[in-house]
Amino acid sequence: MKYLLTTIMTIGFAITGVQAQEANKAPQEKTLSKEEKAVAKAKKEADLMVAFKTAGLTEDEQQKYRAIMEESSALGKALKADATLTDEQKSEKSKEYSKAKEGKIKELLGVEKYKALKEVQKAQKEAAKEGK
Repeated sequence: MKYLLTTIMTIGFAITGVQAQEANKAPQEKTLSKEEKAVAKAKKEADLMVAFKTAGLTEDEQQKYRAIMEESSALGKALKADATLTDEQKSEKSKEYSKAKEGKIKELLGVEKYKALKEVQKAQKEAAKEGK
């Protein structure tokens, strides 16, 4: 009887120990190396230049577009770092920023160039998904 009780307790401790170890494993995030980040950045820049050329953007429009995107990025980073807002409030602010950004881009490019740029970007995004 003691042998049976000891065996059951040993198996129970073993199972508990294994489950505890598995529960402590945090999901590992995929981190890119510096080389991978550089390659991704270069591809993004190349895609952007193709989109600009295809949509027929002038140098001035390209510079203004980049300024709008940098401003949007800065707002997004500040929003993400703002600990005073809830996730829901951050989501709402993010949507507002996105609408404002798109409005500025439409105003800058006009309807035709805006549509052409978005179509090229959409095609690039779909091609990237298929490549993965």
